[in-house]
Amino acid sequence: MNILFHSGYTGELCQSKIDYCILDPCRNGATCISSLNGFTCQCLEGYFGSACEEKVDPCASSPCQNNGTCYADGVRFTCSCSPGFTGLACTQLVDFCALSPCAHGTCRSVGTSYKCLCDPGYHGLYCEEEYNECLSAPCLNAATCRDLVNGYECVCLAEYKGTHCELYKDPCANVSCLNGATCDSEGLNGTCICAPGFTGEECDIDINECDSNPCHHAGTCLDQPNGYTCHCPHGWVGANCEIHLQWKSGHMAESLTNMPRHSLYIIIGALCVAFILMLIILIVGICRISRIEYQGSSRPAYEEFYNCRSIDSEFSNAIASIRHARFGKKSRPAMYDVSPIAYEDYSPDDKPLVTLIKTKDL
Repeated sequence: MNILFHSGYTGELCQSKIDYCILDPCRNGATCISSLNGFTCQCLEGYFGSACEEKVDPCASSPCQNNGTCYADGVRFTCSCSPGFTGLACTQLVDFCALSPCAHGTCRSVGTSYKCLCDPGYHGLYCEEEYNECLSAPCLNAATCRDLVNGYECVCLAEYKGTHCELYKDPCANVSCLNGATCDSEGLNGTCICAPGFTGEECDIDINECDSNPCHHAGTCLDQPNGYTCHCPHGWVGANCEIHLQWKSGHMAESLTNMPRHSLYIIIGALCVAFILMLIILIVGICRISRIEYQGSSRPAYEEFYNCRSIDSEFSNAIASIRHARFGKKSRPAMYDVSPIAYEDYSPDDKPLVTLIKTKDL
């Protein structure tokens, strides 16, 4: 009898399956499974091969990118990434700015690193340091420098101003002094120094010197800048109408010396007028004498008479105009006797002081 053997069986009658696992061909704790065609090994995790004889290397495929270092952990691996990269396989760039490393600035990623763009007034790798602008001593004239963020402030002394206290604060710049006054800039405030006769903070008030009633003997006071003028009644003269015109001749020199200047001018003027009048009278007298002498000459007498009469008339009219104008009368032509009549102002010792010329109507 012929017997046909099938693979995987054994025995005289091929009644028994061959156990391929009886020899424990699988390694590293793998499970052997026998079949008609042989055996297969079910490897534990981390092993491979027909008999599970080879150990799995998870780093064999270089899973770590960007120069990362792979470390096997069983069938798993871990990557130690290069600076600037992260992730399971070091495929992601590290977002350094996510941690807000810049204290006073803006973070910008630059390749595998970052850079802090500092706010004005700060510096340093992380913009953590503040600039001290006062180190350059920008304030002048003994001013105090106060450091600020991205700046400084100068605290000036009272008499200075400006960003750096470089300008002198003139206290007279905003002071208006009137009527010729000057401003005193000493100290912190400007003060007006008034010209004589004015007062007030701006010297705008005219001092009324007449308030003190300086004019005596019912004199009228007229206020003027830095002074006054007295209009004196008849018989009184002087700056304050304090001098009476009745003088003693023995004290005339003393009186003239002590007399106010403007009163002296009046007397001198009166003397000058008297001298001119005497001169005119002298000329008229000479003219009349000449007329009489020439009456018997061959020259017609009426011509000489007419000429002298004309001079005499003009002089008389002039005298009349002066007198009527003085006493408020209307001027009119008149004939006057120019014979001098003494008009004397007697001093207390009964001696004449001044002799004037007075005319009388014909």
